[in-house]
Amino acid sequence: MRKLWGVLALSLVAACVPGNLPPSAARSALGFAARPGEARSLGVLEPPAEIERLFRPGPGRRPVALARAGGNVVGVGVREFPGEERSEPIAWVSGDEGRSVREIVLPRDRPGHWAPTAIAAEGDQVLVAGSLGADVRVWASGDAGETWTVSPVHVRGSDLWFSTVLRTGGKWLLAGGSAAGALVVTGAPGAWETVSLGDGRILGGTVDKAGEAVLFGDRTEWDQSQTSNRSCAVVWVSGGGWQRGELGCPADRLVAAATLDDGRVLLKGDRDLWIRPS
Repeated sequence: MRKLWGVLALSLVAACVPGNLPPSAARSALGFAARPGEARSLGVLEPPAEIERLFRPGPGRRPVALARAGGNVVGVGVREFPGEERSEPIAWVSGDEGRSVREIVLPRDRPGHWAPTAIAAEGDQVLVAGSLGADVRVWASGDAGETWTVSPVHVRGSDLWFSTVLRTGGKWLLAGGSAAGALVVTGAPGAWETVSLGDGRILGGTVDKAGEAVLFGDRTEWDQSQTSNRSCAVVWVSGGGWQRGELGCPADRLVAAATLDDGRVLLKGDRDLWIRPS
């Protein structure tokens, strides 16, 4: 009974906070079974922490994303110059698990504070995404991060931001959002196609056993008077066209996606877990 009163008290407090709707329970969608409260026992690889451990990038360097390409480990991030209004996109490359490291300044085709946000690799091919307002750039390497080229991605929109790069179906997939909502860009440098996925933004993703993309993110839900809102979890699955599933509006956010060795796909929140059988 004490536990029930504790939950009720928390619900009443949440309901009384101005500007915030109370959270709702996690729910199942698109084959993902919700498992409330089961996420805390699972660790999540944090790429910035892993980059620090492997590469020890030093002062003024901000690590962002990490991938394995061929025989190399490739990390990307930003070199910042304190007191100066400039920064450089950089990569760290190691073929021996961090015992020897090369720091490479990624090329730029125009001035600006270009910052990598996501990376993916397949074999020796590597792709890194970054955006600056309404401009998007990708850096590509065909030799496991040793050399790089830069090229634009022509996407119409404002406040463009990409959280995720995946390799699926022989193409690259960039996922994120803009002021207009969630979006996906697929193809290769110089040949990109854009698809809008509606309300929300994409925060991460994985490729399932069948080679299809599974993306997760969130959207904002407003009350009828447009004065209070809450964040709701969303999943998108490719294959014969994009499908969208609503996972409820739990108090904690989604933080990671993974495809397990047995083919199950896992979506992990700060507290809750969703699992889709293989």
